Amino acid sequence: MITLYDLAFEEDRRPSPFCWRTKFSLAHKGLDFTSVPMGFTEKEKIAFADSKTVPVLKDGEKPIKDSWAIAVYLDEMYPEKLLLKSEMGRSYARFINGWADTVINAALFPLIVGDLYDRVRPEDKPYFAESRGARLGTQDFTGFQAKAREKGLAALRTALEPARRALREQKFLSGAEAAYPDYILAGTFMWPRTISPLELLEPDDPVHAWRERMLDLFGGMARKAKTA
Repeated sequence: MITLYDLAFEEDRRPSPFCWRTKFSLAHKGLDFTSVPMGFTEKEKIAFADSKTVPVLKDGEKPIKDSWAIAVYLDEMYPEKLLLKSEMGRSYARFINGWADTVINAALFPLIVGDLYDRVRPEDKPYFAESRGARLGTQDFTGFQAKAREKGLAALRTALEPARRALREQKFLSGAEAAYPDYILAGTFMWPRTISPLELLEPDDPVHAWRERMLDLFGGMARKAKTA
């Protein structure tokens, strides 16, 4: 039995971009799993994996932490439909992983931090305020978000240009079919979709059309998730 420990917000919203990478990966493999929701302050639930962050996957008795390590593990244990496909595919996915983490997620966080705070579980608000406030230098998340959006939305769209150029020529970042590079970036877009009404993309943007295709994959798994 496969169990996924997944970050939960108020009203059982599931915004973690890293957990979404794993959910897309499990769906890609056709693997059934049980989801265990947990808040920021329930780290004891994943202590068995020597982890303080999600996702954590438990396959039988084996724990695996970190979304990248989980993707590698799934390919090793369940090779029927590969996520990374080849040595070159793994290298490309590693690049997308780093780009999404350091460029796209970093650009997106200031644009949605107020909405994140509004949606976090009441019992987790003090933790969020302290940890994210220390990162940003303020706990006025609504004001910080409003100021960030003045220029930050245009900057985010510019940062997406590498994906846009690829998607003008092909359906997915991985080519004709989706694979782990797509699930990485799709996870990022599920982050705001679950907690914020902010529209990030213009309707004629190739990234917008790609995002719609990602929402429709696996019987509309992502599209069915609770949204803001």
